[in-house]
Amino acid sequence: MKWKNEDTIAAVSTPVGIGGVGMVRVSGARAAEIVAGLFRPSGRIGLAEASSHRMLHGWIEEEGRAIDEVLVVHMKAPHSYTREDVVEVHGHGGTIAVHAILDLICSRGARLAEAGEFTFRAFVNGRLDLTQAEAVPDMVRAGSRLGLRVAANQLRGRLYDAIQDLRAGVAHVAALVNANIDFPEEDVVFAHRDACAARLEAARDKLDTLLREAGRGRQIREGLGVAIVGKPNVGKSSLLNALLRENRAIVTEMPGTTRDTLEERLELDGLGVRLIDTAGIRHTEDRVEREGIARSRAALADADLALVVLDASRPLDAEDRALLAHTSPARALIVANKQDLAIKPGPIGAAELRDYEQVPLSALTGGGLKQLEARVREWVLRGEEPVWESAVLTNARQQQAAARARGAVADALRTLEQGQGEELLAVDLSRVLDALGDIVGETTAEDLLDRIFAEFCIGK
Repeated sequence: MKWKNEDTIAAVSTPVGIGGVGMVRVSGARAAEIVAGLFRPSGRIGLAEASSHRMLHGWIEEEGRAIDEVLVVHMKAPHSYTREDVVEVHGHGGTIAVHAILDLICSRGARLAEAGEFTFRAFVNGRLDLTQAEAVPDMVRAGSRLGLRVAANQLRGRLYDAIQDLRAGVAHVAALVNANIDFPEEDVVFAHRDACAARLEAARDKLDTLLREAGRGRQIREGLGVAIVGKPNVGKSSLLNALLRENRAIVTEMPGTTRDTLEERLELDGLGVRLIDTAGIRHTEDRVEREGIARSRAALADADLALVVLDASRPLDAEDRALLAHTSPARALIVANKQDLAIKPGPIGAAELRDYEQVPLSALTGGGLKQLEARVREWVLRGEEPVWESAVLTNARQQQAAARARGAVADALRTLEQGQGEELLAVDLSRVLDALGDIVGETTAEDLLDRIFAEFCIGK
């Protein structure tokens, strides 16, 4: 591992810029000693005498000169974020002030912390498992209330507990298998074959659920990617503006006004959504417009959900049908727009749309907009148990490890059913336990840990 845990580290843990409060965090064996040498309390109790977690008022000074009026708190090991001695200095939020304090602390023997190093220490000191550590930047970067709830549940250990339950069941089978290898005359596995199979099948089913829900977890954490697509002049940009409640995209009667994709974020009843307005998809000889259409097709392919905007006041034409040929009813909602101009308001009656769900709407008047927003949110939730209340895999690393575990469980079941021998079964079970250990960080390679924590912000 690249970091030396015996060092005392320090960093500014509040955002860059001007604010009401700026905080410098110090962690390590010398944290209290270093800060105490700079801190002049306004009362009679100094940092060395203060009880853990007691906030003290005073000044940070350099050679008798006041630098900043501060509040200082010493959180004594192991009752701190890193399970080391941690001191936080809360001063005024100016950039100069907090960095002056940081520079003084580093001049007394601390070194600048690297990205994620505080959370890494919390991980290696056993306060957090790897899933909880990965939840920390998810909390910081949460773009919606539901995304925040997913991260908070993971930080509380919901996923860790689920993985540990899985490991316990598999470890029980592994213990029986290893006992059978050591004492073959007992034939322990044969005697408990049905119970072993039941435990492995339960593990397989739980992993299937985790993998099935992983997509929804990612969508809630990162924001649902929604591409607004359609031919020119069906009201795509008007729909974007209506959803955003502001005139963000240019709207004209001239076809081809939108030449590139335009991405904006909004929150629908707690769900984060990334809206991508696209260029009208049609045949054209204009090179610039053709490039915009190519980007529209790429956005459609990458989106979690497509809002296919059709003009309800006109029959479907060849361009509409060509677009529908590139969409799937499972990943698309039809927005039957321009209901204010339709001769027969409501869903569009076309055979090509029989497998699609339609939402009649007028982007001009706003009629149907609430129904569309509710349907987008429901599309993610799909009427099942709220994913933010359950254990959920929130990133590709966790998902890949769970998939390895699922494959190894399937191999173990086949080995057990075919009676191929305890040694082979022990290997399969070891692979399951290793993969589950990867999820929570108990068997994770050091270079991977370095990459994971390098993505954190400095100060966390």
